[in-house]
Amino acid sequence: MEQKITAIPRGCDSARVEQVIVTRALKGAGTENDPCREVIQYWTLDGELIVTRSQYEEGKR
Repeated sequence: MEQKITAIPRGCDSARVEQVIVTRALKGAGTENDPCREVIQYWTLDGELIVTRSQYEEGKR
């Protein structure tokens, strides 16, 4: 007898709305030592930098 396996979606475990300022800018000179990349930064509404994300800089404060 063939047993059919059915996945049951769990839905969402949590959700929340958070207000932050998100900036995007190009950075770098386009050289091998300083490649050009998009940098995304997340800031509090009071202007405090939370995190910087880019292809080369993950998680720097």
